[in-house]
Amino acid sequence: MVQTTEVKQVCRAASTLLFSELDFGVKSCGEYTREDFEEILSRIAFDHEFANTGGKTLQLDRDEQVDLTATTRNPLAKSLLYHLRNLSTDAIDDQFDGVQDRLFEVLRSQRRLPDFVDVAIDLHEWRFYGSADTDHVITTYPDLGTNRAFCFATLCIVAPRTRFTLAVLPMDANGFRAKREAVRSLLETAREYVSIRHVYLDRGFYQVHVVAELEQLGVDYIVRARPSSGMKGRLSAGAETVTDEYTMRRKRKPTASVDVTVFAVPHRTIEDEHVWFVTSLDVDPATAKAYAAAFRRRWGIETSYRQIGDFLPRTSSPTFSVRLFYFLFAVSLYNLWVLANVLASADTVPKTPPISTRIFRRFVLSTDYG
Repeated sequence: MVQTTEVKQVCRAASTLLFSELDFGVKSCGEYTREDFEEILSRIAFDHEFANTGGKTLQLDRDEQVDLTATTRNPLAKSLLYHLRNLSTDAIDDQFDGVQDRLFEVLRSQRRLPDFVDVAIDLHEWRFYGSADTDHVITTYPDLGTNRAFCFATLCIVAPRTRFTLAVLPMDANGFRAKREAVRSLLETAREYVSIRHVYLDRGFYQVHVVAELEQLGVDYIVRARPSSGMKGRLSAGAETVTDEYTMRRKRKPTASVDVTVFAVPHRTIEDEHVWFVTSLDVDPATAKAYAAAFRRRWGIETSYRQIGDFLPRTSSPTFSVRLFYFLFAVSLYNLWVLANVLASADTVPKTPPISTRIFRRFVLSTDYG
């Protein structure tokens, strides 16, 4: 059993890894302090709220006078957004890199990192309703009333209950060149923290240049494939699985080719359908299902996305520095929530996290920001 005092201690200790690294460029003569900004950020992250609402509720809780009928932006929220807009992307990245470094220092000191981990790479699209010409906004498939989004590529550990997000990269395009560079950058960053056993990628990364990049990086991978007629022709009538050598090719410039192993297993729910993969691993009919089952663990990244969303403030801002700061803040809170659960679990790995996001919120918001 995890005691209340212990939970409070690990939650507050985890949150200090984040807040001590933040720097908003606040001047000593400013009306609001760094601690004010940290508190409003925490509130709007946990409450999934806009800065304007967060500023008003924070000032009300402090018994300050607030004009609730004003149509202009709340002054505390206005000041926060002003400072975030004036941060460079490099400065934002440096701050959250510092958070990540401190988190993994704790994990190493507690010997909570496995020797090798499986990871997954995917894309997180934050829908945007403004102009398509906005910096860093990409055009994507229509959803939620828009085909525009700020997009972030992420790399996460897929092991249950240790799904740390190891690397984040903003995407300015969604073509094969951007995805190839994202895969390389994410894996290089992740290797600074862990040793990678397998990397899993969904069909959005099934492109010959991306797979060739994985080969160049020397990582073992499994990529969900979009089966071509050439692939399907290898599946004989009545066959349950197929494994074979295969060459992925791009005939248009820039041309490329890469030799892989292709394998397919029966779909779990659709009769007479198969799920197809390409991989660098040695696969045979006896191991194909096991590798497909391992790939399904990749869906843990979808759980991570939902929980990162639990910590993501709302905003309509078109300014990239605001979006970047908010997203990295949410990722950091998510990682620290995972860390708190790891530390609270002693040497055991529970089936469900002992500390819910709601409990984590309670103890983080009760932190003395001064």
